[in-house]
Amino acid sequence: MKPLEKAVEAVVRVLGIDDVAVARRKAFLEFTDDDVARLRTLHEALQTQAPDFVNAFYTHLLVFEETRALLPDAQTLERLKCSQAAYFSGLTAGDYGREYIHHRLRVGVAHQRVGLAPEWYLGAYSKYLSGLLPELWPRLGGDPEAFVATCQALIKIVLLDMGLAIDTYIQADRQSMMTLKEYADIVFASIPDGLLVLSSDLTVLSANRALLDRFGFTEEAVRGRYLMEVLAADGLRGRALEVLATGGVQHDVLFSMGPADCSERKPVRVTLTGIRLAEEEEEEEEARLLLIVEDLTEEQALRAAALESERRFRDLAETAHDGIIMTDPQGKIAYFNRAAERMFGYRRHQMLGQMIGRVLPEPLFCQPDEGLQRTSVWEGQGRRRDGAIFMVEGSSSVFEGSTGRFITYVLRDLTERKQFERQLMHLANHDPLTNLPNRKFFRERLGISLDEAALNGEQLALLFLDLDRFKLINDTLGHALGDKLLLIVAERLAGCFRKGDVLARQGGDEFVVALQGLSGRQDTVLVAQKILDALAHPFQLEDHEVFVSASIGIAFHPLDAIDADNLIRCADSAMYQAKEQGLGYQFYRPELEKLSSERLTLENSLRKALERGELRLHYQPKVNLATGAVIGLEALLRWAHPARGMIPPDQFIPLAEETGLIVPIGEWVLRTACLQIKAWQGEGMPLLPVAVNLSARQFRHLSASGETEGSPSSGEAARVHDLVETIERVLRETGVDPSCLELEITESILMQNLSTAAVTLQALNAKGMRISIDDFGTGYSSLSYLKRLPIDTIKIDKSFVGDITTDPDDAAIVAAIIAMAHSLRLRVVAEGVETQEQFDFLLERGCDAMQGYFFSKPLPAEGILPLLQNAQNSVVSGNLPVIAI
Repeated sequence: MKPLEKAVEAVVRVLGIDDVAVARRKAFLEFTDDDVARLRTLHEALQTQAPDFVNAFYTHLLVFEETRALLPDAQTLERLKCSQAAYFSGLTAGDYGREYIHHRLRVGVAHQRVGLAPEWYLGAYSKYLSGLLPELWPRLGGDPEAFVATCQALIKIVLLDMGLAIDTYIQADRQSMMTLKEYADIVFASIPDGLLVLSSDLTVLSANRALLDRFGFTEEAVRGRYLMEVLAADGLRGRALEVLATGGVQHDVLFSMGPADCSERKPVRVTLTGIRLAEEEEEEEEARLLLIVEDLTEEQALRAAALESERRFRDLAETAHDGIIMTDPQGKIAYFNRAAERMFGYRRHQMLGQMIGRVLPEPLFCQPDEGLQRTSVWEGQGRRRDGAIFMVEGSSSVFEGSTGRFITYVLRDLTERKQFERQLMHLANHDPLTNLPNRKFFRERLGISLDEAALNGEQLALLFLDLDRFKLINDTLGHALGDKLLLIVAERLAGCFRKGDVLARQGGDEFVVALQGLSGRQDTVLVAQKILDALAHPFQLEDHEVFVSASIGIAFHPLDAIDADNLIRCADSAMYQAKEQGLGYQFYRPELEKLSSERLTLENSLRKALERGELRLHYQPKVNLATGAVIGLEALLRWAHPARGMIPPDQFIPLAEETGLIVPIGEWVLRTACLQIKAWQGEGMPLLPVAVNLSARQFRHLSASGETEGSPSSGEAARVHDLVETIERVLRETGVDPSCLELEITESILMQNLSTAAVTLQALNAKGMRISIDDFGTGYSSLSYLKRLPIDTIKIDKSFVGDITTDPDDAAIVAAIIAMAHSLRLRVVAEGVETQEQFDFLLERGCDAMQGYFFSKPLPAEGILPLLQNAQNSVVSGNLPVIAI
């Protein structure tokens, strides 16, 4: 059914305009069959020469703005003229049954919908009659009786039409009022605050759903009851009567309110206002009262929680070791905790309202307008009250407070850490006896010097010096005087070189020096002779006068070698030639160096070892030093050569690195270790993480971008994804949980491109894998990278562990590494533990775990379960540690 037809049916249904009702209306108008006959006669008379009613009618409508607005264009006007002609013709057609009635109602609804006001609609009938009546007399032959009777019939049918038109407007108004009432009821019921309407005698007239639900009422239980029988609230009745009497409004009045029949009360905020429903003030209408009740229970709970949160924050901030400063977006200080007072030397009241730049000359600001909500940890400078500048570590974040935006700075004084880091760096890079650079630091500096020499096309000489007969002096006079001799030798050697030359203690009684910017071999001879002359003078060691000579080996870059390791090897070889021949100094004499047939054969065999299944994994346990419990395993690669037997890793791993075979071998190691983990789990072995080493070539191949070093690029990020995806794929295919896998990587690999390494390790750590730094102490050993990377464990290289009970230098380095790692909340594993003395030393220094032959050599997979069972029995019996044969 069309919408217009539905509207007509609604009018007929609501107003009861059925056949009986229409008959009653006709009877009341005394509209008879004679009237119908007279109208039909008139209709026929009008057909012969119909007056131009329609054109005159619409000409009249166009005069008035109210009706002209409904005639927007000529096309609409012509369409309406045709409809109007039919309408006028229908008035006298003589057919006034149900279809006629519905047609008239349809026209009325249409006029009401387009916005034609009733007065204009009914006025159209006046225009029709005033135009038609003068035409009746001549068309009825001047018969007075016929004229009067026809006029009466015409007026009756017009009045019937007018009544139907009025019906459509009445129904429209009634429907609008009902819609508004329904809407008002919905709004009233849906308002979240409680609403209560009262009569002038405080009787409840209505209440909305929110109020009923809030106090557990039903509408039937409250309607018609006295207010104070429904709700209890001290002072509410007096306030209500006051508003009714004055006609005013009372806003935000606080009460403790609840049902009158129980003691439970809720905090509420009430607005009381008088309401009147009459449109005119002079109309008689009973005054009513509206109560708007807002439940404050949640608000008070939130306010209490906020106060408690603020109290906890202040307690935490005031007891925090870190300095905490809060500022507004312009940098004006709004909070300054006690730690900040100690850090900068100011009292809190001195800094409130001051600019942050007073204590942080160059802070890393968060800019709220730029959308930055939090910065990573940064390092910057702080300024104390006395003007002293010191280093701070900080982070800053933006948060929205009740009074606006604030920036919070959390600051830590790095003075002690930086001092400790410098000490540790110096200790790691310098010989503690002579204070000369040590072997590691010299190797690093030599690499840089070689790069500079190659870039500038210069020659570089390396001198390798060894004291003659030092062991005899050390054994005869004792280690104390031997150390004193080494110290004096270092002082004399330091006076033999230019600024920029690098002198270092290689170890024991060996020293090395790199000489740059030489004009020829003769310059090196002069330096070597100067060294020999300096050592020719006697050394006074307490009551002993000692004479010491030295043997010096000399090698040149690029003549003898182009890389640091080979250059040192060449100079070392020349030194032994000089010592054997007693020459004082000797230049390296290179021989033709080619890859031996053995090396070529080994490389070819290695290429086939993977596909032939000759590679093996052995597993060495990691043991908790304090409890003796096995806490993990390290997978170690072995090569079972069919002809040469078991080949040690140090003979084929470097070759695999150099040729790139380490990449597929590395993935094989990863997959084999994961499959073994799964097999052990099936055998009921406890879940122990298994460590797998990532080689330098493997790491570069899968995670380096091939672009220039710096921050990770898009290509670099893609390669990082390759490494993470490869490891994830192996874990997924083998069904091993990432937490069972530990990845070990050396310092030297990290430092080749720290930014890429950081991204890679962050991604691996996020997947649940543990990260360890292998051979710690042989590389950079810097706090600066340790704190940037998601590292769980550092492993002290066995080169330090081997002599910790005999070499004070190694002992000091190991103790410092353990202390540093624990300060950074890192676990420490010592490698290469072989003796009870080493075990005891590490246990005393708080080392977390160890691995080495003292507990067990690396074992094939089938030997691990028996070992664990033996270790468990020994732990239970209190025998620590367990030594595997």
